[in-house]
Amino acid sequence: WLKTFSAHLGRTAAGRAAHRAAAMTALVKLSNSQLKTRRIEGLIVFGYLLGAALLVAHRCFGKKAEEIGGRVAKVFVEFQRKSFHMIGGCLICSSYHWGIKSGFLLPAFQPVGEAVVAAASSGRSPMDAGVCFLGGCLMTWLVEASRLMVPSVQRWYLGKFKGLIRQKELAKAAGIAYFVPGALAAMMSAPSNYAVLGVLFLSIGDACASIGTAAGRIPVGSSSRKVEGSVGCFAACTALGCVAGMPRGVAARTSALVTLGEVLAEVIGLDDNFVIPMLTVLGARLAMNAQLSRLLAVMGGALSAGVLLGAAVGSTTPAKEERESAT
Repeated sequence: WLKTFSAHLGRTAAGRAAHRAAAMTALVKLSNSQLKTRRIEGLIVFGYLLGAALLVAHRCFGKKAEEIGGRVAKVFVEFQRKSFHMIGGCLICSSYHWGIKSGFLLPAFQPVGEAVVAAASSGRSPMDAGVCFLGGCLMTWLVEASRLMVPSVQRWYLGKFKGLIRQKELAKAAGIAYFVPGALAAMMSAPSNYAVLGVLFLSIGDACASIGTAAGRIPVGSSSRKVEGSVGCFAACTALGCVAGMPRGVAARTSALVTLGEVLAEVIGLDDNFVIPMLTVLGARLAMNAQLSRLLAVMGGALSAGVLLGAAVGSTTPAKEERESAT
């Protein structure tokens, strides 16, 4: 009987190990081959053209829109801001994508393999893209710190970049201080095509969200976001994903997570410039592998652990009566 039971346990353990190994093998990893590189390049060019079109529209009709006022004026203000957003994002995409393709940069995500071999055969000494864009992060942070600490720099900054700074950014870092780190985080966590797509989701999808919010009427709860902006973000990101080569279901699920994260970031005070590129990469990983139930389980466990820890620590605070008697 004991021998039979031991043999059964051994088969059960072996079966579980085999199941875990099969599950790990079945996980789909992100790779550049899953997206169409030519279409990614076309989307970068499209982003440039769309940003330029918004800038021209603001230049030609911005004053008239300001006279009309209301939602029309708000939309044209967003045209100016999001033209900078789109063109700047596409500059990051271009630098990363064609920098790797030409052999001047190594991918920030696992900078080994074919890129290293190609760079070595060409006789170049490529730079790690992570280090390259870290330099961009540090520069934007230094500029923002100087602006916030030195009044003369603040005056120069507001004079040169008038219209681009929101009222809430006068006393804190502007969106550019989060844009480059967000792009860098995506670059370090996914193959280059997915990282570029994440920056395009931010450049174009977030622009649609802001323009839709400026023109919209239906609020998302008590936040400043509008339903029309969220719908615009979801539609734009889904279209970008499909054009880039994602299956429609994967593109829709990824875009849904990005849209949700964009709204939540606005509500709780995070900057969506940092959040969206990372959510694009993580959304694609989640959409390609059936892990939603595990994700929800982890969320529930994290909530429970946080509540229990907070309650335990909070219970050490003296009651009001004890504090008064002690004083």
